[in-house]
Amino acid sequence: MALSSCSPIRSSAYDEKHVWELTVHEVQTNLDDLRHDVKCFQTELQILDGRTKYSENAIAMLKQELSQVDKLSGQLASIEKRWSGIEKNQKTEEIQKLLAHANETTLALTQFKDRIQELEGELLARGPKISSKTYTVKAGDSLEKIARVHGTSVDKVKKLNRLEKDHIVPGQELALPNE
Repeated sequence: MALSSCSPIRSSAYDEKHVWELTVHEVQTNLDDLRHDVKCFQTELQILDGRTKYSENAIAMLKQELSQVDKLSGQLASIEKRWSGIEKNQKTEEIQKLLAHANETTLALTQFKDRIQELEGELLARGPKISSKTYTVKAGDSLEKIARVHGTSVDKVKKLNRLEKDHIVPGQELALPNE
């Protein structure tokens, strides 16, 4: 029993329909991919458009600022011309009066400075000597604990360190009065 007939494989209607469905599905997939790519490109174009508008606005602002700088430069040149004219027109007598007044003021200020230094010296000589030591705040410390350990009060520690609140932090340096 030998089969000697060689006939080409015939495809059935079901096979052709299946091939057609696969082709349609492939075309739809390709269309979906193309739609996705188009949407991506549209998004990128919108981003680029936004950047372009931002850049255009920035350039416009810079141009405005540049025009303002140009205006200010012109005004500055005008002021410089006026100033040099004023300097040329100043009378020597007025300048001498101003210099004399400046010298008197300098002398008075020097005398005040000397008197302040004398008064500070007297205050230091008369006043109580306040010396202090420093303490570095550690974790778990409070102003009350530090004051108690060092034999002083919270108010004195706050006053010496110019603290308005009781809040301290580790690593903070505090001056403590020597009592």
